[in-house]
Amino acid sequence: MRRKMFLGVFRRAGTAAIGLILLSLPFTAPAFAVMKQVTVAPATPASCDPVTITVTGELSDNCHEIVGAVIRGPEFLPCARPTPCPARFVVEITVREANPLLRRPCLLITTPYTRSFDVGKLAAGEYLVAARERVVPFASDSTDSTVSESFANATFTVRPDSTCPPGEGCQILWFAPLPTRDPSPRERCTASARPGGTACLDLTLMNTGAVGGFQTTLLISDARGTPPSGALIHAVSAEPVGRASGFQIGWTVDGSNTKLILYSTSGASIAPGNGPVARICYAIAPDALPQEFTIVNSEAIVADPAGRAIPPCPTMNLILPFASICVLGNACDVNGDGVSDVLDVIRLVRCALASGSDSTSACPDSVAARADCNGDGAVDIRDVICCVRKIVGTSSGAAPSRPGIGVASGGANSIGFDGPVRWIDAVNASVVLRVDAARDWGGTEFTIDASGAPGRVRALRLLNADPTDQLEWAVDANGSARAILFAAGSGTRPAHTYRVEVALERVGSGSVSGVFRLRDVRAGSSAGDQAPITSFNPTLQLSSVAVAAPMLLAARPNPTSGMTEIGFMLPSDARVNLRVYDVRGRLVRTLIQGPVPAGVHRARWDGADGRGRTARSGIYFAKLEVGETIRSERILLMR
Repeated sequence: MRRKMFLGVFRRAGTAAIGLILLSLPFTAPAFAVMKQVTVAPATPASCDPVTITVTGELSDNCHEIVGAVIRGPEFLPCARPTPCPARFVVEITVREANPLLRRPCLLITTPYTRSFDVGKLAAGEYLVAARERVVPFASDSTDSTVSESFANATFTVRPDSTCPPGEGCQILWFAPLPTRDPSPRERCTASARPGGTACLDLTLMNTGAVGGFQTTLLISDARGTPPSGALIHAVSAEPVGRASGFQIGWTVDGSNTKLILYSTSGASIAPGNGPVARICYAIAPDALPQEFTIVNSEAIVADPAGRAIPPCPTMNLILPFASICVLGNACDVNGDGVSDVLDVIRLVRCALASGSDSTSACPDSVAARADCNGDGAVDIRDVICCVRKIVGTSSGAAPSRPGIGVASGGANSIGFDGPVRWIDAVNASVVLRVDAARDWGGTEFTIDASGAPGRVRALRLLNADPTDQLEWAVDANGSARAILFAAGSGTRPAHTYRVEVALERVGSGSVSGVFRLRDVRAGSSAGDQAPITSFNPTLQLSSVAVAAPMLLAARPNPTSGMTEIGFMLPSDARVNLRVYDVRGRLVRTLIQGPVPAGVHRARWDGADGRGRTARSGIYFAKLEVGETIRSERILLMR
């Protein structure tokens, strides 16, 4: 009897002991860490209430460890509306996996965590909180930069409170590029001008509280970092613009540098927001050589209406405290008529091909001096390409010319859209542009205007052409394309027809309908003289139905050696996650994460992981997640 009782007690004690042992052993099932919620206190704050942002989450065991908890912001989000743009706080929680060599047991008990951030008093307006929890491997040399991640968001509005004085807020004073009719081929140039011209810059103010005025010094240096003479470049005008309209502006010139002060004699203030507040224009000397000048916004002081200094905003956004003015080179006006167009290209080709007895007539010294586009002392095919790219990438400033109606010897010069639009998918389409060339044709210049269409020109490609034929083109920010088609060879050719494939893409997700138009059509003869040309079918109708669900577009190029573009379309505003994974399902790179407006968007992947390390050749997958919709696209990376 005693033995049976002892065995029963032993069995019950043994079961409990085994359970304790199992609970204490390291658990090999996948652990987790999940961010649960973001809260704001007070829930509806006023402008004089200190604000606290709190994130909560859970860890799956007592071996995972929070190693980082940071908040950034407020950062202004770009928007296209007259009211101030919303601001965003970004919270990053970093959790490290358990040490695989840990000797102590990991108890599988869900452990909640809380992290709070005091962000102080905020200016009235809308705010977003985007919180992310990232689980990283314990080993620093792991091939996975992120094991898993989770997200939580919150929005809140700070209402104005008249019972307390407005806070000083924060500010950023920086340069914004101006749209220009003659941009530099170098994208880094904020503004550009030719010798003897004028280049203008906008000073942009981003402020969360009222601003009473500011002062700054604009310092200019050349490529060697030395200040140029005031005779080479100097300020000629300064005026308040945008939200600062009605303010007074004072400025003095010290050589090439400028001291600037913006103020109001009536006690007015600049309301919170983001946009240009002052425009400064610089004159370029007529004998200036092609070069780049850097303008630095130095010693800036921004004050509130009471005269107190407003501190700079803490932000991770790329804010440039400097701008660049590029002095452009030869405008390629080879024939000296004051306009750079296809006629100059034809003359330039003849000049580059001239030799022997025809060199004097085809390329006299006066023409050769204007034809040396790259400034190397010789006229050759490199100058042809240089000049054509300058022309299609800029505007001559001449009034648009109407297509001429007439017949050239040997046939008719004409241009027009040939056939309907062919849709490749819901976003991409193509159409053929037919260019008829007469017997003495030398080239045709044209513009495809997208201002009345719900789409843009993406690319042009010359089909079934002779190797000596050249097509040069450029697409501006509005999606319109300017192009020149010309014959790079010498001699007269028989009448023939060119076909140019025009790649188009829609820019909206709703039902669209609109028209592309041919304009600024001009043709030249093989001798470089203006030739008549007829424009047939000068308009192209573009229409498509609305997109009902998020779409992931084909990556291009694919295969790729490193850089590829991944596009997607949203029928409405949504939160988007666009990531790249390897064939084993491991996260390689997060490209987009957060709210994205409706429409067509594109993101670039440079073939690197989240730490900037070059990914190996192989197959990867772009994965788009929008709500419950998931789309994927295969990408072949070939080094």
